[in-house]
This record gives sequence, structure tokens and C-alpha cells, in this order.
Amino acid sequence: MPTLAESREKVRELAAKMLVVVEDSKLSDAEKIKQLDVFEPDLKAAQDEVASKEAVDRRKSEIFKAAGRKGDNDAGGEGDDEKKNRGGYHTLGEQFVKSLGYKNLVEQGLKGGRWTSGDVELKTTLTEGTAGTPGGGYDLVTTPPNVLPGIVDIRFRPLFLEDLLPKGATSSPLIRYLVEEAVTNAAAAVAEGDLKPESALSFTTVDETLHKVATFLPVTDEMLEDWTQIRSYLDARLQLFVRQAAEAQLLSGDGTGANMVGLLNRPGLAATVTKGTAPSAAGDNNMDTVYRQITAIRQNAFMEPDGIVISPTAWQEIVLSKNEQGAYYANGPFMGVQPETLWGKRVVQTAAIASGKALVGAFAQGAQMFAKGGITVEASNSHADYFQRNKTAIRAERRLGLAVYRPGAFGLVAGL
Repeated sequence: MPTLAESREKVRELAAKMLVVVEDSKLSDAEKIKQLDVFEPDLKAAQDEVASKEAVDRRKSEIFKAAGRKGDNDAGGEGDDEKKNRGGYHTLGEQFVKSLGYKNLVEQGLKGGRWTSGDVELKTTLTEGTAGTPGGGYDLVTTPPNVLPGIVDIRFRPLFLEDLLPKGATSSPLIRYLVEEAVTNAAAAVAEGDLKPESALSFTTVDETLHKVATFLPVTDEMLEDWTQIRSYLDARLQLFVRQAAEAQLLSGDGTGANMVGLLNRPGLAATVTKGTAPSAAGDNNMDTVYRQITAIRQNAFMEPDGIVISPTAWQEIVLSKNEQGAYYANGPFMGVQPETLWGKRVVQTAAIASGKALVGAFAQGAQMFAKGGITVEASNSHADYFQRNKTAIRAERRLGLAVYRPGAFGLVAGL
């Protein structure tokens, strides 16, 4: 007659074999069910045997207690010391097969597509270690480290374009609008009784599709569990990654593959104004050259520019420029911090635009950014072998599109 410990060991062995079948990705659901059915009678019989022996042991303990005697550890049961050594919990195999997730899994017969047993928290001290009794993977530290809050991150260039462009929301993957293609204004003074001149308008339908910008970051389950700050930190960093990529698309996407056509690559932009080349004059400085483009947009697009996007090096040349007496044109190094403007237009510095260049534009009226929802962040272990490796994929994505109503309201300045 097997002892209680031997019966429990048999349950553990059978549960371990069934777990191997459940986690075998090479087997189909039907094959898994067939193999599990072979183990099921033996497992049930072993569990019944354990339950019967535990009932006998409990009864014996009651009798010994009533008689004023200690429990009999030699009767095949588990002694107090053995239970204490593993925290009073059932073994891992027992906990798994008795869990609600496992029972539901067996009852449904592993039918359907992807499935999971859900989180089954197995309480054990086998690998956690205790003070003075380190377990596997545990190094005893005599002096606790001084852990500073926060994470020293890698810096990225600040975002800017979304602050300049008006934002719109859409529930459709397609944005459609009409653009005037040609205008004939034949209005004139007409004598009494004469024919009236006919004016004409022609339109072009423009369709802008939404584009997805996405990324995912693989992290270990331990990384997510061990640091309470890591989840919000990863969410923030992933959103930053997506916004950085989205801004690059909005500004300079080339339209190939999944890329959108960014602002700089739109047909119909105002002609580039290069320093020292007409319409710029030979003696123009950087500020003069920028103003030439402002005038060109006013003259040809009939719109008032409201922003200047400029590279940091080009803005440096402007800020450090001096007159003949050596005085700074700008506020100088000892003036208080003020909003950066040039010719009354908001200035935004960014390394996203090529060195020595600037983009002048009527951002508020000439273009608009559309988004379908916000940035979404989702975590899952349903990727490759992540479930087996205790990894989690955290994904962030966003869908957005760019409508450029008046390409002529934007123009580059070069040679700064």
C-alpha cells in the first residue's frame, strides 16, 4: 500500500506529464485531447487516493489530539517540518491541477483556437529565498543598496509639429476634401444690356488615407513585476517612440510603402528661397532671407504665415548675429527668457529639419492633422514563444493622416 507522500508524488508526476502535453505547440487540439484522455483516469484515481489518505490522516490526528498525543508522522503523512519547509502550500503540480483555470481548461476540452489557462498563482518559496537561507537565483546582500527613484533615460529631440497643426478626429480611414484647381474671375464693368462675363471654378477631389505608426517592446515578466514604476515608464516611452515616428512622417514622409506623404514632399509648395539667390538679394542675411519667403507666401498663396520651423544651427546663426557695432540683433545673453519669434512669427527649433534650413508656413490654415483615436498601448504574451519564456510584448500604435489644403502656404528657406 503506497504512503500518502508516494500518492502525492504520483499526482505530481501525472500532472507534469499532462502539462507537457498542454504546452506542446506541435500538437493539434484534437491530439492534445486524445493524449490527455489517456492520463485522466490515472490522475483521477491518484487524486481520489490522496483525498482518501488525507481524510484518514485528519481522522487520526483528531483521535491523537483527543487522546493528548502528538500526530503520527510515520503513518505516511506529511510532517509539520515538511509543510513548514515549503510554506504550508500544496506542491506546484497540486496547485496547478486544482486551480480553477486548469479545471475549466479540461472541462472545455481544449476546443477552439488560441487559449490560455489564465494566471494561476503558484505559492512557493523554493526560489524566492529568505534572509540567511538564499534560494536559487538569490544572492545574499548584507548592506541594502540605496535605490534612487526614477530612471535616467536617453534624451530625444522635443516634439513640435503637432503643436503647430490644427487637430481633427475621424472615424473613417479615408479623409476626402475638395481643392480649387483653377479659378477664372471674369468679373468686369458691364454696360446696360450687354452680356455678363462668365467666371469659372474647377475642383479636384483629394483623398488622404490614414497611416499606422506602431512599435512593440519585449520585456520579461520579472521586469514588469519587480519594479512598480516600470509599467508607467514603458507606457510613456512607447508613446514617445510612436509620436517621434509620427512627427517624422508628418514632416518628411516620402509616400513609399506604408509611409505617408509628409509636408516637405507635397507637390505645389512655394518655391524654395535660397540665401543670396533671387528673390533673395546678394547682401541678405539670414533674417532677410526668411522674410523673403514670408513675402512670397503672402504674395502668391494669399495667406499669412504663422510659424517658422528651423534647424538649431540655423537659429544659432540668427541669434548670434551682430550689427556693425558688435551688438546682438536679438536680446543677447543676459536678457530674460522670452518666446522665440522672428518677424512676429513663432519659431520652433528642431533637428528633424536639415541643418541650415527653415520651413515657413501658415500652419493653422494651410494643413490639418487627423487622428483616429489616440495612442493605444496593449500588453500580451501571445507572441511567438513569449508564454514559454515569461515575456510580455507591450505594443503602442497610432493611426493618423495629414491633409494639406494649401501646399503653397508652405515654403523652404535654404542656405542659412
